[in-house]
Amino acid sequence: MSPQLDIWRVQAFQRLITLIGAMKGGVCPSDELIDELVRSLSKLPARPAGKPPYLGIFAIQDCTQGRQKAIERLRVLSNTLQGDLCPADGYVDDLIRALSNLPKRPADKPPYAGLFPKSTIRMMTASDLLKIAPEAPAKRVEQIAPNLNRTMVEFNITTLLCQAHFLAQTAHESDRFNAMEEYASGAEYEWRSDLGNIYPGDGVRYKGRGLIQITGRTNYRDCGRALGVDLVSNPTRLADPDLACRSAGWYWSTRQLNRDAARDDVRTVTRVINGGYNGLDDRIQLLTAAKRVLGI
Repeated sequence: MSPQLDIWRVQAFQRLITLIGAMKGGVCPSDELIDELVRSLSKLPARPAGKPPYLGIFAIQDCTQGRQKAIERLRVLSNTLQGDLCPADGYVDDLIRALSNLPKRPADKPPYAGLFPKSTIRMMTASDLLKIAPEAPAKRVEQIAPNLNRTMVEFNITTLLCQAHFLAQTAHESDRFNAMEEYASGAEYEWRSDLGNIYPGDGVRYKGRGLIQITGRTNYRDCGRALGVDLVSNPTRLADPDLACRSAGWYWSTRQLNRDAARDDVRTVTRVINGGYNGLDDRIQLLTAAKRVLGI
């Protein structure tokens, strides 16, 4: 698989989910394509003739509810589309074109060609991450490398300097990719109204998780809404590799840290993330390593 294909897939699913969310009215041909895509990625049988879209997947007939359920499922299934081009890529391309009122893809063009420009982002390998943080568990970096790449594409962390700062800060915050959640119990966050912890047990329930540790009921709620996942009801989900990375991208984006990273301002990036300058020397050391890997 080429790095460019992986990038296009991330961009395609982002656009597709937005387009499905904007659909209005009753069942249309695009709903049939959505049904086909979900079935293909889920390895389900083809839709039986005469059955409306979504019914055999979600046990509902209302197309508005079906579209919303499809969005939720596609957010998860997007990570399963890996390897060489396959029929599902064609479904994604066809859907984007149909929902965007674009001409059909020319027969001699592969999926995504003409929909997205080529990207110059450097895709990271597990080996690259180990050069930045040699103390990281090999199995863990194999899990998070593709998710970090998708995150950097999704949240436009695409220049080499911004990538270097993002990787250095996530490596530090996660104890060199060893911890997807903080080691402490979270009890110290009990009744922290500034974090939205207003119920007994909220401190432990919503302790720091993710590569840039998201903490507190309010942040879990806001992060979950942005990522399309109910993190208030499923807080431990934030420690899974995909959301551990995406939540870090969400945090980075909402704090507009690309701007400071582009100035190579490690002190400001650190202060925004940490609230001070704890671990600054280590963050600088990791940044130097990331720059070296990225060839800056």
